[in-house]
Amino acid sequence: MSDALSKYREELYSCTRCGTCKYFYQNYSDSCPAGKKFQFETFYPSGRLHIARGLLEGKLEWSERIRDILFSCPTCASCTVNCKSRHHNLIVDIIEALRAESVSQGFEPLPNQKAFAESIEQAHNPYKEQHDHRLDWKQGIEDEVPQKEKANILYFVGCTSSYRQKDLAQATVKLLNKLGVDYTVSEEEWCCGSPLIRTGQLDLVKDLVEHNLELIKRMGATTVITSCAGCYRTLKMDYPNYAQKLEGVEILHITEFLEKKIKEGKLKFKKLEVKVTYHDPCHLGRHAGVYDAPRAIIQAIPGVNLIEMARNREKAWCCGAGGGVKAGFKDWAVEISNERIEEAEKTGCDILLSACPFCKTNLQDAISATNSSIRLMDLVNFLIDLI
Repeated sequence: MSDALSKYREELYSCTRCGTCKYFYQNYSDSCPAGKKFQFETFYPSGRLHIARGLLEGKLEWSERIRDILFSCPTCASCTVNCKSRHHNLIVDIIEALRAESVSQGFEPLPNQKAFAESIEQAHNPYKEQHDHRLDWKQGIEDEVPQKEKANILYFVGCTSSYRQKDLAQATVKLLNKLGVDYTVSEEEWCCGSPLIRTGQLDLVKDLVEHNLELIKRMGATTVITSCAGCYRTLKMDYPNYAQKLEGVEILHITEFLEKKIKEGKLKFKKLEVKVTYHDPCHLGRHAGVYDAPRAIIQAIPGVNLIEMARNREKAWCCGAGGGVKAGFKDWAVEISNERIEEAEKTGCDILLSACPFCKTNLQDAISATNSSIRLMDLVNFLIDLI
């Protein structure tokens, strides 16, 4: 067993399999998507930790079955909220360490997950797109997008907004332009590495980290803004594990940045009479603790009525796309999201908002699968017509 898993020995033995990771405290609603789906202990966090103990003690041997169990977790971190162990905050880290160990033992991720590494190695993005097309999202607004050698702020666009949800990149730029801040984007941006870290494929991660950190240094940026919750989590929480922290550089999700500008009186919105609800992305919420900023923005819009879903903030139900599940278990990922759409519909809202392009992809797939009439928007796109 590698040091990557052995270092969690104390944490593995502190799990008493009490079951609190299975449900949200007090109302006892389901909290673990994988456990709810497969209805078997090994798919719950406590079961995964017990698998780790078995591997550590040599009582279990690596197999494709164990691999499949480990990679079915969306790493939503609900377990870290509900677990009563003093090591509760490390459960996702342990699951990711197990995945890395699985890869090192020759039991690689599922084919679509493995494709992340192949594409990132060849083109610096997980979508098999050409790297020199990274800034194609500028089409139609070229004059509005700065590409300066130096700037106080670097907008780290991310692969999903660069290649799949280009409207989010454009909307973010328009907001930054409206605020008149000194920022830039760069065609030299590479994938942040999140798809690889989440799926245990770590060989390329250090190179990605070093490249992106060097880019930030070269730009002279003191603030890095992301509109992707996955990029945000990775830059803010994972990068320090691979390279020295960038002293004096602040990593902000776009919602945190906009909340600051609202408090400073630099951003105001037109009135809009509409009912909305908000879905907390796991990487932004439970992983990084950002719950208030998106809500503060919504509540700053005159006329908008924010109606919370039954499960919100740290108790929010996962969209189902994270941890490589969208790639490895496509149908089941949408199944998870179906439940979230049903919950949003019960609020009677007109619009479902979120703040993560990956959540938006899977929630939209669920809307299509269920023929829901609810309208889904990224919060940034929602704001564009209101400034």
